[in-house]
Amino acid sequence: METNDIKDIWKTEAVKDMKPYSEEELSEMVVKSVRKSIKAIYPGTIFRLIIIAVIVFLIITLFLREQSIGKMFIDMIAFVITSVSYFFWERSAYKMRKHTNGKPVKAWLEYRIKEIEKDIKFSTKYNWVIYCCSFLCAIGFYVSYQIVANVTPHILTVIVIPLGIIIYLLIIGRSLNRNYQKTLHELKDLYKQLEDSNK
Repeated sequence: METNDIKDIWKTEAVKDMKPYSEEELSEMVVKSVRKSIKAIYPGTIFRLIIIAVIVFLIITLFLREQSIGKMFIDMIAFVITSVSYFFWERSAYKMRKHTNGKPVKAWLEYRIKEIEKDIKFSTKYNWVIYCCSFLCAIGFYVSYQIVANVTPHILTVIVIPLGIIIYLLIIGRSLNRNYQKTLHELKDLYKQLEDSNK
């Protein structure tokens, strides 16, 4: 359900006079709207499938393919980093969407707003540090793999791949920032509607 739908329900005279929706039903609508908004700041289904495919590929590479100790070590590090990152992503998404029955929706929503504001402040403050570290990590893995595989450096290795990683990180950063701001705006709007409905 869209944010405006809830707004319209609360503004109608029918809700004020006849109360066709119970408090529980309105709370359920708010929780659904919040979950829908929060979904935008976490990886979607396609991205999840890609990560799972990468993890499966790394497991197959580690256990079913003969390779040098150097390649195995790099694959092991990539597997650990990818798996742990994915686990924390999913855990964070689950915690943000979870609503315990009996907990006031207003307090539940307020906590999520504060958490997203904290994430935005942290990202704004340490944005370049995060992306520089991500870039160095990605380049480090790529260069290490090239060295271990004994690949001679050429234009693809030196220019195209690093440039591609930079562009990718910038696009992801901009997209995430836009999604966080949009989600925060939607949640604050819902919170304001909750306050207005209780007056």
